Amino acid sequence: MRRGGWLAASFCLLCLLALLWPSGAKGENGTKETKRLAVVMADRVNVRQGPGVPYRPMANVRRGEVYRVVDVKDGWVKIEWENNRTGWMAEPYAVFVQSAEVVQENRLRLRQEPGAKARILGHLTQGETVWVIGEEGGWKKVVAEDAVGWVAASYLAPAENRSVSRSEGVVDADSLNVRAAPSLDAERIGRLLRGDRVKIVETKQDWHKIIARSGLAGWVAADYIGVESEKAAKNQEGAVDASVPPSVIRLGGPQSYVSRWTPGPVQPLAGKTIVLDAGHGGKDSGAQSVDGIKEKELTLETVKLLKNKLQSYGARVVLTRDGDDYVPLSARVTAARLYQADAFISLHYDSAADRQASGITVYYYDRLADYGLAQSFEQPFSQFVLLPFRGVAFGDYYVLRENERPSVLLELGYLSNPSDAGTVAGDGYREAVTTAMVHAVLRYFE
Repeated sequence: MRRGGWLAASFCLLCLLALLWPSGAKGENGTKETKRLAVVMADRVNVRQGPGVPYRPMANVRRGEVYRVVDVKDGWVKIEWENNRTGWMAEPYAVFVQSAEVVQENRLRLRQEPGAKARILGHLTQGETVWVIGEEGGWKKVVAEDAVGWVAASYLAPAENRSVSRSEGVVDADSLNVRAAPSLDAERIGRLLRGDRVKIVETKQDWHKIIARSGLAGWVAADYIGVESEKAAKNQEGAVDASVPPSVIRLGGPQSYVSRWTPGPVQPLAGKTIVLDAGHGGKDSGAQSVDGIKEKELTLETVKLLKNKLQSYGARVVLTRDGDDYVPLSARVTAARLYQADAFISLHYDSAADRQASGITVYYYDRLADYGLAQSFEQPFSQFVLLPFRGVAFGDYYVLRENERPSVLLELGYLSNPSDAGTVAGDGYREAVTTAMVHAVLRYFE
């Protein structure tokens, strides 16, 4: 499922909004009846000064955030995205909210269509709050924890006053290390910069477990994370302030998502076919470090780990080799064509005459077909600290040049560099680098 938790709301807030927007109220220009709340349905949407692309963007709103609607005009929605500040977002990226309701049955089935025979997407837990965005017969269409589907209306009830989970924070340091465990001795797996926003999913003593908007996840020192609305949360124990409702409501988070949502077969990468190509193999060992670490072995280990992670998000994953086999380059490209790959990713470890050469490089061949996929790796790898990111570059490689499907080739470190070789040989590196690759793939298909 996609990163970050979806939102819940309280009945008292809806009542207040009902007072603020009388029923049947028109937009500023009388162009269309406006709804009271809208859920953002895309990962990142520009908020502009006016209703059109030529207007300058002022901010971004994120998937799952819920905003008050001021006006609707010509395919654009005017929202209040900060107190007393308004802007316009494209209407296709918003869904208007009808109500907030609470699940009354444990393991309530969430279905793809309204009907008892429709495909089951997953299950909801008793007490979970959902946004209702549609209704048909005895079924309601709901937004729940990064999933949208239909549930039987008889198992929902109007939401009562519910507490707000203050689970967002902002980095308050010029550079903040992200570690694999809550300890200064733990391996560094990334870094954050001042102003970066994160979701706090767990706290242990002086450490927060966070998820950054880039997808980077790990532990950071709690002293350097400013928790938003912390004072209000302490004073009111997280209750919704009915006198001053927020412009954006954030309830729930990744931690509650894990405990309350049981993923079904439909996930973020469902329906996507990804061909993973472990470079070299068999008689072709590829590069080799001075300590005898062979590229063909590293690529296969990395590919198998990446396969498992992508499958957990619903992807259909095909390997060009799953053992120490020699596979011609033409056969690797053929696999992408035969399986109609939505993405072809070839993994390698580099070598150079300069033993100081270090880092990760992402290569593409076709500017139109491949560059978007290559770019999706830029942010996850830019925050990756185990090895430097050398950037996205053109590469005239056979598996890219002859490939009809979107394709990239990744060089994940230099075996010719003793320091790189020691790093990439560790299990921690493969765990971190495959996680970064998964987030890149998720970004590409969003």
